[in-house]
Amino acid sequence: MMSEEFHRILSDYKKIKHEHVDGKLKYYKDRVDSKRFCAQGAGVVILFLGLVIPIVTNLKFTFFASAPWLTKELIVSAMSLVIAFITGINTLFQWQSTWKEYSSSIVQIDKLIGLWELEVAHARRLSDSEINTSKYLQKVTENLINSVENTVSTEMKTFFHAGGKKELGG
Repeated sequence: MMSEEFHRILSDYKKIKHEHVDGKLKYYKDRVDSKRFCAQGAGVVILFLGLVIPIVTNLKFTFFASAPWLTKELIVSAMSLVIAFITGINTLFQWQSTWKEYSSSIVQIDKLIGLWELEVAHARRLSDSEINTSKYLQKVTENLINSVENTVSTEMKTFFHAGGKKELGG
């Protein structure tokens, strides 16, 4: 098959890939870092406050003479409330598991795109008498789209199975 003809046929399948696959990959890549930041940030704050509470309980509060209402008990209670709040928010939004699932989906979709590109390279090397190039590219593109949809579906099932709230998109 002539190179021009192959590129013309391939451009149609690249558009389909762009519409049905690239957007899903972008969805995960655009959100994975914020999930990681929230998961790690929540963990750090909880750990820090949990470690500081015993220290605060043993402090003498003479340096707050201008604010006698600011007692050690109030500060420890406030720190405990912050820990409980962040733990609850972290559980509600499932940042840790969402970060893991998004990262896994990115790796899986990248792999599927790589396999699709290998099939495209293979099709480029075959003569038209060996295969019908358009049908071959259609088949490998369908396989790519179906595999990506399975990846997205699995990620969503995992998320919903855990009882979380899923932001829909891409």
